[in-house]
Amino acid sequence: MTIFYFTATGNSLFTARKIAESTGATLISIPQVFAKQQSYSDDSIGFVYPQYAISLPKMIRSFILNNEFKADYFFAVDLYSFIRLNAIGEIAGIVPLNYGAYLKTPCNFTFVFNPPKNPSKVLQKTEIRLEQIIKDITEHKNKPIKPRKNPGGATKFFGESRFKVTDDCEKCGTCAKVCPANNIEIRENILYGNGCENCFACANLCPSHAIYSNKKMLKHRQYRNPLISIDEIIEVNNEMQ
Repeated sequence: MTIFYFTATGNSLFTARKIAESTGATLISIPQVFAKQQSYSDDSIGFVYPQYAISLPKMIRSFILNNEFKADYFFAVDLYSFIRLNAIGEIAGIVPLNYGAYLKTPCNFTFVFNPPKNPSKVLQKTEIRLEQIIKDITEHKNKPIKPRKNPGGATKFFGESRFKVTDDCEKCGTCAKVCPANNIEIRENILYGNGCENCFACANLCPSHAIYSNKKMLKHRQYRNPLISIDEIIEVNNEMQ
């Protein structure tokens, strides 16, 4: 089994690892291999990712479209925090999904919501649901997903994020290191390119809480999966040498 995942603040990495612990799956971080076009084959292939509005992250869709996948069993686990819509259908419109599941995880979308005070409590329920998903995957359960040919386009609803930085910024470089799209440069100022994934890793993981795209974010709590470190996120979100 091979699992491809995309993580910004640790929820997808946490989920992929839990599945791998029970199945012995090989884990591949999509940002690490995104620049290469390859053919992947295994008995089972899965995708673990966060849902953005009603859509896949742009990088996930592009990765699946631009690579070849061969397997007897395909599955996807869609992580959501407040509403679940048919983002799984996007994948089903590209590869023949045998099984799709939604998994509720703590929210990191600080643009609108304040993350929970006690994310570990939310994750306890996440793990209970994940146990059933792992059982289904292990048994190759079939749960067909209605395909959706067109991308959902999260940016249609929220716009391309335009991040700003307060005077609290210490130019430590964490934002650039955690960015899965390699979209941030540290110079005299913090410079954002045009490849933002709207993942909010930079804003949530900034040690100074200095990054925002609306002032409400500065009053909201930041979020990182408590079982995943910033160093782990940096490692999986940078291309392997």
